[in-house]
Amino acid sequence: MLYSHLSKYVSPDPESRLVRGITWIIRELTALVFIFSGFVKAIDPWGTLYKVEDYLAAMGLTIWPNLVVVGVFFLCGIEFFIGVCLATGCFRKGIAILSFAMMCFMLPLTLWIAVFDPVADCGCFGDAYIISNWATFWKNVLLFAFTLWLVKYNRYCACLITPAIQWIAFIATALFICLIELLGYLYQPLIDFRPYKTGTLLTEQTNADQPDFTFVYSKDGVEKEFSMDNLPDESEGWVFVDRKETASSSANENESDKGFHIWEENEDVTDEVLSPDKDRILLLMPDMGNVSISTTWKINSLHDWATQHDIDMVAAVAGSRGEIDNWIDLSMPDYPIYTADDTAIKELARGNPAVVYTHDGIVEWKSTLRAINTDDFMANDTSADPMSFARDNKRMLLNYSYIYISVMVLLIMISFIPALKNSLLRWKSNC
Repeated sequence: MLYSHLSKYVSPDPESRLVRGITWIIRELTALVFIFSGFVKAIDPWGTLYKVEDYLAAMGLTIWPNLVVVGVFFLCGIEFFIGVCLATGCFRKGIAILSFAMMCFMLPLTLWIAVFDPVADCGCFGDAYIISNWATFWKNVLLFAFTLWLVKYNRYCACLITPAIQWIAFIATALFICLIELLGYLYQPLIDFRPYKTGTLLTEQTNADQPDFTFVYSKDGVEKEFSMDNLPDESEGWVFVDRKETASSSANENESDKGFHIWEENEDVTDEVLSPDKDRILLLMPDMGNVSISTTWKINSLHDWATQHDIDMVAAVAGSRGEIDNWIDLSMPDYPIYTADDTAIKELARGNPAVVYTHDGIVEWKSTLRAINTDDFMANDTSADPMSFARDNKRMLLNYSYIYISVMVLLIMISFIPALKNSLLRWKSNC
């Protein structure tokens, strides 16, 4: 008697309107979180990749880079796919189990992040919406409870897309999210959530408080660190080696608040290099050690084209003195090479290397180098207009989104045809 009484509360009737109403609300809320989380990460796969690399570094794990890229694509895609399936009721039983399995993995992971704080933010919503590590954990606690409920009750809620054509929704969703990821990885994110958006005056982003650095110099094979106020005399044999941000500066400032600064050894030359007095091409290398030497022909060709059209071209790289010297020996560049913080470079543009074009100091377009569909810029058919290399990312996203949403809406409409037909027949019979 007691058991049967309690079971009404512990295991409510799945057919009741209240349970179905609660399940609908939980399902759609969970779907919105998964869709938003998967989409904003898929828009910027480079940013997701950087965050995953931070996680792996904090765990002391080394994984084949190409495998990490595949994992990032899969993570973004599966989150978006789970969200769409929950929202439309596709694969009701299986998708509820899959969402619960994902939360079983994510909940302890975000607890570890919240307790030990190995990264500044978890990156669960990319750069679109940054929340604290503890807020992420409690968000996942709620999602864990929601997905647990859905495992039991989701199959009792109706599908918006009939099972007979859910495979079409699967293919359409997979193609859409993979296309968005590929465009973000090969070109640039179709939505830019970072500080240096197209149309931004780049020099405005350099006025933030500059972080503190120590400077590494070498003499007689011995390296020593110096502060900005106590630099050694290079005439005494000291040779500049590297620049390091102090730990206190890194801990007390957000990476995106540091601004974009360009250095020539120990001197900040940002204002000089980024002066808005002429058009400029910035060649960016956030990881100089992993830039293929095969790109040197294309880069040197781009510099020749820029010079011919009175466009200044400079490189801002994140690399050691040895890496820079090695690049100079192999590529024999005619453009000046400066250094910058790797995080600031990654925020300005995605890709390694990447290219940014500015006019009067304003960012006009960005691209990975390989996405510029020109192997030899000095060829006769190469346009003289630098804006010819730009892409309308917003228009591309809108076009592909319209197509995808139209397909999904069409599937939903087709799914409701039998119900509408039955309703019409009942109405006629009653008449």
